[in-house]
Amino acid sequence: MKTADVAIIGAGVIGACIAETLARVSRLRIVLLERGTPGCEASNAAAGVLAVASGQARRGVLLELRRLSADMFPALVDRLQQEAGIDLGYRREGLISLAFSEEQAVALRALVLHRSEQGLRCEMLSPADVMRLEPAVNPQLQAAALFADDRTINSEHFVSALIGAAVRRGVERCDKTAVRGVLPSAGAVTLELDRGRIEAGVVIVAAGAWSRPLLEPCGVKVPVRPARGEMLAVRPTTWELRHTLVAGEGCLVPRTGGELLIGSTTLFDGFNKQVTATGRATLRVRAAAMVPRISAAAELRSWAGLRPCSTIRRPIIAPLPGMENVILATGHHRNGILLAPITAQLVAELVTGAAPTVFMRPFSYRKR
Repeated sequence: MKTADVAIIGAGVIGACIAETLARVSRLRIVLLERGTPGCEASNAAAGVLAVASGQARRGVLLELRRLSADMFPALVDRLQQEAGIDLGYRREGLISLAFSEEQAVALRALVLHRSEQGLRCEMLSPADVMRLEPAVNPQLQAAALFADDRTINSEHFVSALIGAAVRRGVERCDKTAVRGVLPSAGAVTLELDRGRIEAGVVIVAAGAWSRPLLEPCGVKVPVRPARGEMLAVRPTTWELRHTLVAGEGCLVPRTGGELLIGSTTLFDGFNKQVTATGRATLRVRAAAMVPRISAAAELRSWAGLRPCSTIRRPIIAPLPGMENVILATGHHRNGILLAPITAQLVAELVTGAAPTVFMRPFSYRKR
């Protein structure tokens, strides 16, 4: 039986960031377990949009968590890029939200006013302003808003850099190692693996959409369900975008190198990751409404990921009652990439006994 101070289940962006942070702030022996390969599920499938001002959280604890985490990215990205020697695709151009009806324009003006009162950088743009910034945009738009501090990152590169940094600090990486059972006791937690066992003082469950089935045999019903998100990638040849564009449920995310991501759908269909013809058609229609010329762009690939959708509308970052050496870090839904740095900091504080950065009760687990 292998032993560790901390075992982390799941090497997506949340688990990877927790491993890197814990290894940086402590001398604990850490094992990072992943049933596939790092980032292979929702993390690498994500568009990597770091939306705070343009996001749906108008106020409250989730907005505060987003703001804190977004503020951590510049220093984290600089450090990881220096250590790893790779470009994380952290784009600072900002996000433009587009309105194609008067109703959407009214809602957008209200959001800009609200965010300005909260001290977030944003401004309304006229259609002429948008066409100067992004000539390929549909000229039929009614209004737009620029959220200058909403940024994007290449989620695959981000996860890879986090894993590399964690391993360099001594984290033991165990890919293609599935956890078959979690057996808590007073002094330690035993993990039944498909090959052997691990006994750890603390276990952190960062298994995304798979957190619930993993812990159900322990009598724990994690309030998380899988939400399928489908995406496409194209490569325009005669035009490009500098800013991320959003309209309704659709988004266009430019990547370094000329690739353009089209996202995304949301469907609750269990653990089915199949890309559907309906989903692809929906993505194409939404994209063409924003940028008509995108209809002629050749599709490079399509994919889907299963986001861990929390049914309590916020992530769960907390020890399990009665099993305080099992910590949940899951349920981030569309915000996993954005919330990874602050989640990792909060989990590290729980493990090391440091004072929490935020009031943690809203993110606690309550037995269901």
